[in-house]
Amino acid sequence: SIEDDGTNLELRSLHADSLLLGSLWMAEQNVDAATTILSSFQKAADLSMNVYRKSKTKDALHTSYIHKASIAAFKLGEFAASLYYSVDKRMSSDVWKKRCLAANERKKELNLAITEAENLAKNRSRSNADERLYIGADNVRSVLEREVSFDDRDMNGMAASLRQYLKLSVESYCSALKLCPSSIAANVSSHVFQLVSLWFKNCARAETNDVVNELMQANALGIPSYRFVPLTYQLFSRIDSTQDDEVNDFQKILRDIVLKICREHPYHGIVQLVALANGKRIGVGVDGRNADTYLENVGSSKVDAATSILNDLREGEGYIPALVESYTTLSDAFINLAMLSTKSFERRQFKGLSFSQFKLTLDTCFSSGRRGSKNTSATNKPVIFTNPPPIRPDAQYGNGIDDPIGAERVLSFESKFDLTPTGLHRPKIVKCIGSKGGRFKQLVKGEDDLRQDAIMEQVFGTVNDLLRHEGAGGNVAIKQSLGAPAIPCSSRHLRLITYGITPLTPSCGVLEWVNDTMCFGEYVDDKRGIGAHSRYNPGEWGDNDCAKIYRAAAGGTEESRRKVYRKICENFSPAFRFFFLEYFNSSMEAWHTARTAYTRSCAVNSIVGHILGIGDRHTSNILVHTKTGEVVHIDFGFVFEQGKTLSVPELVPFRLTRDIVDGMGPSGTDGVFFKAAEATLGVLRNNADTLLTILSAVVSDPLYKWSISPQKARELQQEQNSKEEEDGDGECEGKEDPSRPPLMAFNTEDDENRNDAAVRAISKITNKLQGYEDSSSFDKSVAGQVKLLINEARDPDNLGLMFGGWSPWL
Repeated sequence: SIEDDGTNLELRSLHADSLLLGSLWMAEQNVDAATTILSSFQKAADLSMNVYRKSKTKDALHTSYIHKASIAAFKLGEFAASLYYSVDKRMSSDVWKKRCLAANERKKELNLAITEAENLAKNRSRSNADERLYIGADNVRSVLEREVSFDDRDMNGMAASLRQYLKLSVESYCSALKLCPSSIAANVSSHVFQLVSLWFKNCARAETNDVVNELMQANALGIPSYRFVPLTYQLFSRIDSTQDDEVNDFQKILRDIVLKICREHPYHGIVQLVALANGKRIGVGVDGRNADTYLENVGSSKVDAATSILNDLREGEGYIPALVESYTTLSDAFINLAMLSTKSFERRQFKGLSFSQFKLTLDTCFSSGRRGSKNTSATNKPVIFTNPPPIRPDAQYGNGIDDPIGAERVLSFESKFDLTPTGLHRPKIVKCIGSKGGRFKQLVKGEDDLRQDAIMEQVFGTVNDLLRHEGAGGNVAIKQSLGAPAIPCSSRHLRLITYGITPLTPSCGVLEWVNDTMCFGEYVDDKRGIGAHSRYNPGEWGDNDCAKIYRAAAGGTEESRRKVYRKICENFSPAFRFFFLEYFNSSMEAWHTARTAYTRSCAVNSIVGHILGIGDRHTSNILVHTKTGEVVHIDFGFVFEQGKTLSVPELVPFRLTRDIVDGMGPSGTDGVFFKAAEATLGVLRNNADTLLTILSAVVSDPLYKWSISPQKARELQQEQNSKEEEDGDGECEGKEDPSRPPLMAFNTEDDENRNDAAVRAISKITNKLQGYEDSSSFDKSVAGQVKLLINEARDPDNLGLMFGGWSPWL
């Protein structure tokens, strides 16, 4: 047979391809027992691996054999993981737990029956009555023994299956990742997230920690470190210096991975390690309950562990020790600037402030503290914090002498900084000078946590990968790689615009300034001069008039508030279509291209924002690009449906107000918007497993609980209302918004609560990806779901009950 013939590798490879495609078909159609399908996947993976090992490097098909062997191993790991989760779900169910309790009670009954039978055997006489009692008791014992034996076999079998599927899944993922060439891009990141999720879930679990920790210890360092770089937030957040023996195995492996990342990809790892070591630097502006929360979430043991790893890096060889010192120096300078209180002068002066005036060292931290002396060397200096280099599989970043490809290192800073015009804590605007002469505008924020925003940007990057590889996810990619016709990627250029965010402590960080953008509200309202509404619709009500009338009705009945909203709409016409006439008037082609890009961008942001439950989309949290027309969403303080827990809950899935639609042209949401939204939702639903795997790792982050205190939510809206009455909230605040939900603290005893919060968050996303939008609806087609969401977002009855600071009339 082909399988027995070890000389014809092409035939054996063809046999392996056939087995894999057959396994995929059986799994999709669910036509056979799980063990049979698993066995088929194993045969395909073993045969592919055997072909690869017998091939020689000089063989023309060697690269193809590597590719196929890694794919077969990935699919085996994926299917084994699905079986593991199925068994785990069953063992975690209430039904199984009740059965375990019943089995324990049955064992107690058996012990009593054995004791009773033994006593009767000792004391029985030859009388018929005693003999009947003994026979009856012995029969009961015999029945109970069979039932207990059956329960034990079933439970032991479940536990054994759990360990077997976990072992096979982790082994397969590790083998595939060690073998997988960097040329395979589509869907590999989801497998890495899946591996890490399995590890995290079982690293301290009594039934399985030995299996997963042993496998990770044997394989983790053999996996190329660049595969782990996209997960640095999730990996680094679990660093700890606990002395618990079981956890120590996990921590030792994790520490080795972190060290490897920082040594081989220092520009991606060191800054996050420095931030974790700064975990107790929360600043004077964070006090009371929030201070306790920050400190409890980070924990002194995490800070100690991060500091210890940094010390190990300082004792290493090459340029890494000097780079650690440079990152620490620059981070300290940023932190000092972020924590600078501006209350005493912010109303008098907010532009052209000198660092020397406030004894700040950001502009001199790399010039030995001497102002006026220019630093001319970028050797062993950090890259621009908000513009890290692309991840390089070969780990070649210039050895501290040359600039990493695709990035610049920090040379110096301009000697003056600005404050944002408004904002609760007045972020600072600085300009960083790069080693190639580039100037990078950055926003330095203090007394505000940025890590949630950074993690959401990480998720957006994953969504962009899915959109970029549209049609190449899941089993379609496997079949295509094995010779199936290619499916073209999206021609719509669907994407989310992302920006760099670097948290430096739990309460400050640095953001990339999104150049050539303006706040949506800055263009349409009158808070900074005469807005588009007043310019193009003179004689109608102004934005401030609408805000006052809408706020005045806030305490009325729902029907009265809706009437007020409808009255405002009658006297306030949309005007955002003129944005494209003003900024893209060089030609009809430029105008049409920008408007199309705007419409598609609105569609992608709307659908992704709805799936992730992103709220607080007021006019200051949406930027519009003046060069491309695309929208950029910022400030993700309310995610995973937190906006629905506010005292004035958000009733719309995304912002699709009259002005937003006005910019789309005469067809409104029925043309380009609908098709782009449909394509985006289709990609997300087709890649639901990938997205959910990554989100599961995100929401189970031990530093965060993705929910908001109802009391705090109420305080935030009251604060925003108060601010609005003083100077007009909703104004573009230097591209940031001060109101954010608080972090909810966890300690090691709160794992169950944290897991419950993660499960709830993932459950909501899962329902949306399956087409369920509420408890009473049936699963909808992609087109039907998009239409429903558009109708909800544009429903005047919903908009009329929104929070005033959201400005639903704009």
